[in-house]
Amino acid sequence: MTDTQTVRRYITDMHTHTVASTHAYSTITENCSWAGKHGIKYLGMTDHGVAMQDAPDTWHFENLRILPDFLEGVRVFKGIEANILDPDGSLDIYPDKEPIYYNILEWVNVSLHVQTFTPSTRHEHTQAYLNALKNKYVDVISHSESPKFDYDFDEVARACADSGRLIEVNECRVERGEVQCERYKRILDCCVKYGTRITVSSDAHFYTHIGAFEQADSLLTRIGFPEELIINTDEERFLGYIKERIERTGKQCTI
Repeated sequence: MTDTQTVRRYITDMHTHTVASTHAYSTITENCSWAGKHGIKYLGMTDHGVAMQDAPDTWHFENLRILPDFLEGVRVFKGIEANILDPDGSLDIYPDKEPIYYNILEWVNVSLHVQTFTPSTRHEHTQAYLNALKNKYVDVISHSESPKFDYDFDEVARACADSGRLIEVNECRVERGEVQCERYKRILDCCVKYGTRITVSSDAHFYTHIGAFEQADSLLTRIGFPEELIINTDEERFLGYIKERIERTGKQCTI
């Protein structure tokens, strides 16, 4: 985290990676130690789904059950950044493994990556997101601002609002430049239109990036995004979402 302070106080970072994704460089203990010292109370441990080139094996996700709920005073949500594989919204959580995965996973981000989904048409990208949202365990549409995966922002924001899911504002994507920021502005306009809630995340691949949301926070401030639609600046809002998730999935979650 830089010395620059964000305007808002964020209490969660629900998109982070560990050395289990081999292009990341910190352990879960290092991530939690840093998070706890910088005001992050809830941390998503969301390594890449198994279709990604350097993702962990299925055993990584099956064995998440051995981790304690709290490390360094931080509640660790055992999660995944699953890859959307096709316009049908298929995820790289294999059908024969789904009961195991979903009995363990407490948070599911879903993403389109060029390594696992060849960029196609706007319609197919839109269908990929809409169909992924039919999976009751999906929580967040992650880093969806990529020009390579153009989609109908309006339709997906409305579907997220209708199904009670979240759209992510990803700090490392905002940092990439004006193209990404402009696309995020359009996405966020649609979120305001439908009352779609968002979560701000770091997508950290090294522990010092956890909770460092300066650029994303600045963007939200510039456009006057409604505070009540940001779930991770208020503990009651965040825990309210977790209660909704429990009702939607039937999976209990210790807080």
